[in-house]
Amino acid sequence: KWEIEKEAQEEKAKEAPVVSAGKDGFLLKSGNGDFQLHVGGYIQADGRFFLHDEQTHIPDQFLLRRVRPIFEGTVFKYFDYRLMPDFGGGQTILYDAYMDFKYWDKIRLRAGKFKEPVGLERLQSPRYMLFIERALPTNLVPNRDVGGEVYGEAVGGFIDYALGIFDGVADGGLTDGDVNDDKD
Repeated sequence: KWEIEKEAQEEKAKEAPVVSAGKDGFLLKSGNGDFQLHVGGYIQADGRFFLHDEQTHIPDQFLLRRVRPIFEGTVFKYFDYRLMPDFGGGQTILYDAYMDFKYWDKIRLRAGKFKEPVGLERLQSPRYMLFIERALPTNLVPNRDVGGEVYGEAVGGFIDYALGIFDGVADGGLTDGDVNDDKD
């Protein structure tokens, strides 16, 4: 009887939802893992403070470069999503809003607004950059655009591939939702 009760408790524990908080944010997860919500984000600030004398009157500045809450998770086991607005620089911009379909391990489908698979430095997240600004050649590749892509890993994880179709955005640009965004 004790063993049966113990097995029933273990089964109940497997089906119980998981709620956790840590250095990567907050996580809500169903017992079977089919539904997840991860809430995180990051803030990057920049301060410019000048020495003042009677002749120079340059104001001190404190800038919030990037204020990006990140909402990502899984719905119905096979669909991942990500929503990331940016409130830095005194404006609101939607950087990422996409959905992934991940039925197979080697092939995934993505649709929405996200980083194009061009430019190695652009694909790196700002939270892992050494400096707060990217290098100048990064302005030669698009930032984020609306489109769809097929991507995944091949040859045991040694090779990544990505093939996509995008709306088209100017170099260093970001699709902002305007119909006429001067991409010609």
